[in-house]
Amino acid sequence: MKVLSNMEKRPRSSVEPAKVGAASFVIEEDILRHNLSVLKYVKEQTGCKMFQALKTWSTWPLFKITREYLDGTEVSSLNEARLGYDEFNHDVHMYAPAYSEAEFPKILNYCSTVIFNSFAQWEKFKPRVDARVSRTGKKIECGLRINPEYAGKDEHGGLWTPCAPGSRLGIRIDEFKAALAKNPRALDGIGGLHFHIFFDKTFEDLRDALGVIEERFGEYFSRMQWINFGGGQKITDDDYDVEGLIQLVNAFQKRHGVTVHMEPGAAIVKNAGVLVANVLDIVERDDVGFKIAILDMSFNAHMPDFLLSPELDMPVAGAEIVRDAAELKKHAHVYRLTGGTCVSGDQLGHYHAFQEPLKPGDKVIMEDAIQYNLVQCTMFNGVQHPAILLWKNGQLEGVREYTYQDYRARMG
Repeated sequence: MKVLSNMEKRPRSSVEPAKVGAASFVIEEDILRHNLSVLKYVKEQTGCKMFQALKTWSTWPLFKITREYLDGTEVSSLNEARLGYDEFNHDVHMYAPAYSEAEFPKILNYCSTVIFNSFAQWEKFKPRVDARVSRTGKKIECGLRINPEYAGKDEHGGLWTPCAPGSRLGIRIDEFKAALAKNPRALDGIGGLHFHIFFDKTFEDLRDALGVIEERFGEYFSRMQWINFGGGQKITDDDYDVEGLIQLVNAFQKRHGVTVHMEPGAAIVKNAGVLVANVLDIVERDDVGFKIAILDMSFNAHMPDFLLSPELDMPVAGAEIVRDAAELKKHAHVYRLTGGTCVSGDQLGHYHAFQEPLKPGDKVIMEDAIQYNLVQCTMFNGVQHPAILLWKNGQLEGVREYTYQDYRARMG
């Protein structure tokens, strides 16, 4: 049997920036398909189910590609649920921290699985699920999200850690046991448990966490049909231990008699696209050791995670990241990349050293730009939303262009 992890590595970007006009997200089909093939390989070797997490990337015109490889969608809102149902397929799994009474009937229209954040939410909405199934005959599976109170290594100060102290996400083991002590039938109708504790982590992180999760919740797994491992794993990275993951999933499924669900998001589009921006102006200030490049995009509006987590590095083609201000003098052409809005903080907190000086009209290619960025874009300040383009067979194909009418329609 050929081992995928020893086959071709992820293809390098082949986008030709000169073909891109105004600031645009460019998704590369070859790399997207490579990532998806890794996920499909894990599916084929384990029998697990893979769902596309729409919170990371939901460019629905390209669902025609992802549904060739994946089982369905994982969603967190009514709008996402309808998008998955309409544009991917009808296997829509939903988790939300809480459900509104007004929206819940509509959620049941689109979801095949609904995961609840607490026993209180499950108790509240169970009669409505049962009534819907009885009335329509449509099968709707239900699950609970657990919080194993395990964060592992956290490099981001708890910002992206669902198991951080005080987190609202998931049921802790003491809460789980208390609910069953109060009502021994509290799990009646529950078909699976879901945990999501990772952000950009490795196989070793999953292996270590799974030991803790099994120790705390494992006694309940035999009562389930599926266990959802969540997302946040760098499965499609070249150095990820794919064969180790396959062995772990197979052993877990055999041990507990369940099917594993996974919901990759970032792994689907990891390094599968760039944001090509244009330098509008260069500003020089004699009180700092760098120059300022103003781009025709906005970090505030188009890449907010880099402002929420300043420790995240923004990889830029042909540039070296510099974080220590004391190191700036060692480089000839150092720039702070900034956006075109009037927000003073619309800028990266770190610097980039280029081999040649930047000038107005130059292209700046921000790598690995698709995950979480497209789904969070705003039109704050009326800033032009970058177009979405597909790079295929050496050519650009338009996916979506944004106009004044899009901005106007959002404002009233």
